[in-house]
Amino acid sequence: MLISHRHKFIFVHIYKNAGTSVSTALLPFMATKLQRFTSRQLKKIGISYLAQPCSTHATAATISSVIGEEKFKSYFSFCFVRNPWDWQVSLYQYMLKTPNHPQHKLAKEFKSFENYLDWRCTKEVRFQKDFIYSQNGELLVDFVGRFETLDEDFKVVCKRIGIPARLPKLNVSNTVPYQKFYTQKTRDMVEAAFEPDISLFNYSF
Repeated sequence: MLISHRHKFIFVHIYKNAGTSVSTALLPFMATKLQRFTSRQLKKIGISYLAQPCSTHATAATISSVIGEEKFKSYFSFCFVRNPWDWQVSLYQYMLKTPNHPQHKLAKEFKSFENYLDWRCTKEVRFQKDFIYSQNGELLVDFVGRFETLDEDFKVVCKRIGIPARLPKLNVSNTVPYQKFYTQKTRDMVEAAFEPDISLFNYSF
């Protein structure tokens, strides 16, 4: 997550949804003059400084509880979601190619995308909706952008918060169309396991 008191915005970072690119684009607009000065001084001695109240992938509910519901609602909050079939390909590829990822070793042991999906869909299903909806089903963020229309939706965000940010392309895990990774069996596995996200965000294979 990123929160800017200067521009009054909150970015809820759902992993593998271009969050690194969005965060990189927004970082120059986050800090106050004092924070930017402090950051420059610390950078000279190799220390990265950016005061944030929550972890990178904190949910909207967690952020709200930490900074207070009133402040959360007074800021412009947003996120980006992704087609669940595409999301799983990206997650798997990232786990495989990133040695310091906590599940890198596990990903290598799967030996195949189908084995990974069998584990993901039965042992560790995680929904994107849980990052931005309350337990009562209330949408907590003001804007839900899409990975598939990232450039256009990011421009909407920038216009809303009044900054001239540009979006870099970073942390790309896969350049092959995600559909090529699937068989009918694995396609059905994701459809069944991630039905809540698929229905809520109106995605199809």
